[in-house]
Amino acid sequence: MNTPRFPANPAAVVDATKASSPAAAVVAAMRRIDPAGGPVSADQVRAWANTLMAELYSAHVARWEYRHADDFAPGCWAEANAEQVYYGPQRGLVIRALFEKPRVPQPEKEHVFQNRTCTVCGDPEDWAGPDCVPLAPPVDPRSRLPFNPRWLLQPLQWLIDAGPIPINSFDRRCRAKEAAFLRDQLNAYIEECEKP
Repeated sequence: MNTPRFPANPAAVVDATKASSPAAAVVAAMRRIDPAGGPVSADQVRAWANTLMAELYSAHVARWEYRHADDFAPGCWAEANAEQVYYGPQRGLVIRALFEKPRVPQPEKEHVFQNRTCTVCGDPEDWAGPDCVPLAPPVDPRSRLPFNPRWLLQPLQWLIDAGPIPINSFDRRCRAKEAAFLRDQLNAYIEECEKP
C-alpha cells in the first residue's frame, strides 16, 4: 500500500493548492503579499474578488443538518428537513449547511419565440424565465388498461374502417382519430407484454 506523498517544498504546496481550488489559490496569493511591501493593484484585487464571489457564492447546499443547542456529543448531527431548517432557531436547534462543491454553471438554454410565445416550453414572452425548460409531457391515463386489450382491437378496427355515418365530418375525424390512438396504444401494449 502506497502512502500519499505530500509536497515539502513551499512552491510545490502553492502549486498543489492552486490546482485544488481557485478560492484556495486566491487565499494563498493573498497570504504571500508582504505587509511592508507596496500596494496591490486594483485590477488584482478585482480579479481576486471576482474569483471568490464566483467560487463561494455559487455553491448549492448539498445537505442541511441540525442538532440540539445543548448537545455536543459525537454524532449529534442529523439530517434536517425544510421545517426544521425554517423553525430551527425557535425550537432551540443549531442548523448547518453542508456544501459538496461549488455549482458548475450550465449554459443557458435560450427561448425560441414565435408570436410572442416560446415554441419549446410554451411560456409567453412577458413571463419567460432566463432558461427555456420545457415541461414534461403529461402521461395519458388511457395507456394503462386493467383488462385484456385484445378485446378492443376488432371493434376499433370496425370504427376506423366504417363507411359514411350520418354525422358531420368534424365528428367523424375526431372519432377516427380517437379510435386510431386507442388501436396504436393497444398494439404497443400487447407487444410490450409479449416480450420475453
